[in-house]
Parts: sequence; structure tokens; C-alpha cells
Amino acid sequence: MGSFIRLADISYQKSEVYGQKRAPASSQTQKLNRFACQRSRDLLKFMRMRLDELKKLHISAFPGDEAYAEYFFRERFDASHAFTLSADGKIVSAAYARIIEAEIYGKVLEIPLLTGVATHPDYRYRGFASRVIRDAETRLKEEGYPFVMLHPFNADFYAALGYAPINGIGRFCPKPYGPGGVAEALTPEDWSETFSVYSEWASSSPAHVFRSASVQKEHIGMFLKYCGSGYLIRLNGSPVAYVLIENGKAVEAMFTRPDAFDGVTETLSLALPLALSEEGGYSMAKLLNLKSLFRLLPMRGVDSDARFGLSGKTYQLIINNGCFVSLTETSGKAYELTPAELIRTALGHGKEYPLSPIGSLFPEYGLAVFEKY
Repeated sequence: MGSFIRLADISYQKSEVYGQKRAPASSQTQKLNRFACQRSRDLLKFMRMRLDELKKLHISAFPGDEAYAEYFFRERFDASHAFTLSADGKIVSAAYARIIEAEIYGKVLEIPLLTGVATHPDYRYRGFASRVIRDAETRLKEEGYPFVMLHPFNADFYAALGYAPINGIGRFCPKPYGPGGVAEALTPEDWSETFSVYSEWASSSPAHVFRSASVQKEHIGMFLKYCGSGYLIRLNGSPVAYVLIENGKAVEAMFTRPDAFDGVTETLSLALPLALSEEGGYSMAKLLNLKSLFRLLPMRGVDSDARFGLSGKTYQLIINNGCFVSLTETSGKAYELTPAELIRTALGHGKEYPLSPIGSLFPEYGLAVFEKY
């Protein structure tokens, strides 16, 4: 079994997500549901009325993305997580948050993925994008999310806003196929075979985005209709991998065995993506809620009474057998964590910070998010 996410050799208990009944809603989910019910119905009605305006803004910011914009605003638009700024009587900047579910070492966590950040060309370089992103972060923090993720169009821009790289994308070129290997053009009818590949890949990975059969069916159908093309890889007649291609680049690749893609370059003439937890630039994250971060993310089964500094404050953190006990603000000085160091440690990069008082609390892993919008 193989995975594009480079993992540490840590034992873990697999969560029975695929093929099993989902667990009851977590306290996080229940809290967010209660919060959503309190949202203003007038606001939701207002946002829906301005769908055409939002669609035109997106197309003006991303020429050539018209087909996907039609799909997004028809099928995936969520008015409760749409954020806008207006000037001169019209919407000039917008951002959207899509809530995805990821399983990390057996814990199912809801993660907001910030997408579709768009500013009208006539209003760029005036700070509108930064302001709408901050508005989105404020709302998501109020809703209790510990952090937010995104795929940066400009890593330096997001780094200046406090986002830290979580992983990068390397490229590798497979060897020629042996007997029995075939790469076929992917069709929407192949979704169930891609789902079996994704499910087998996910069952071997301690950190992955949850996809049900219906979500995978929509994902493959949407991608092939609006975004690009793909290939299904078979070995001796059985599906062992698939790859999705957009604008001449492989953007998602899943496999069930290490040699599944051997020879695919003879068909695709492409190097395939490899999510590297050691590098940055493919996905980034920003801390939103410190206490929620320690309370919701999985930890190693250790005890800890740690002091650390963050943004001019000193905190005392108590962990009992890998479970969060308390986080309190205290006095005095302590090892100063940067926000980037903290979020990278919590999301699997603790080994990079051997002097950190919390560096050994979290397991090592790489969380690759291949979702588009």
C-alpha cells in the first residue's frame, strides 16, 4: 500500500469511517450547527439575491474559469460562508469558506478551506483582498474552528497575512510499465473505481480528507466536466490508481501500491504530484483559536506541563495521556513560539522544532488537501 503523503512510522488506530456508519455529531459540529441557526436569514437572502454579481466578479478575476464558476455558484455556494466587500455601490472583493472533513489519527475534524478569493481588476492593490480574508477569519474563529487552510495563489501574499506552509508538491517520473499495466481515459462512469482507490489509500493514511461515495462521484463528475481530464490506471484489469489533470498538470493522484504509476509518463508525459510534508507552498494554514487547536487535534499519548510564549503572552498547557486538560494565561517568560511554528507543529511538523516545549506533543504526518473549491 502506498500514499503520496510522506508519513512517520507511528502506530495508530484506524477510524472506521469508510463503509461504516458515521459517529454522532461531535461537540464541535453541534456548536457550529447552533451557531449557523443563529445566522441572520436576511443576510442569507441578500447573498442569494446577489449571486449573479458574485459570479461576474469571479469571472472578471479569473478569466477562463467561467464553466467552473457556473457549477460553483449553482451547486456549492454557501451563503453562510460567503464574505464580501463593496465599493462604489458594488461588490469588488469576495472570499468563500468550504467546510471539509478530515480524519487525523482517528479523529474527524471539520476544517474550513478558504477558496475563491477574488478582487475585481479595477480595485486591486488597495487592500480589499486582505480585508475580506480577515473578515472570513474573524467569522470562522467565532464559530470555533481551530485553524483555516487554503491553496495559495501567491504564497508570499498569504505569508504576510500570517499563513504558514504545511506541505508542498514535489514531482516524480515513474518507470515504464511492466506487463498488464494500462492507463485509460477517465470517464464519469469510472467514479466508483476511483472511490475504491481513494478509500484504500485513505485507510492507509493517518491524515486524509473524508470523501463518501456520493462526494467522490460528484468530485469526479465535476472535475471532468468543468476542470480537466484524467486517467484510470489498471494493473492486470484491476484499478490501482487514478490521476486528474488540469491545465496540463497533474493536480490529484491516488494509488494503492507503490508501483501503481510506473509507466504512466509514457501515456501522459507528466510528472505526478507528491505531497511532501517537509516542504511548503502547496497548502498553507493559519491559527484561529488556540484552545480549540489543543482540544480538537490528536496528540501522542504523553503527559505534559508546558509553558510557552505566543504573541507577547505566556501560557501554561497541561496534557494528560494525550488529552487536553487546560490552557491558562500566566506570567513570566517562556520559550517563544511563532504562530507559524505552532500551526506547523500541530499539523505534523514537530520534529523541525527540537527545542519547542510542545514539539513532541503531536504525531508526525502530512495532510494533503486536493479539493479545488
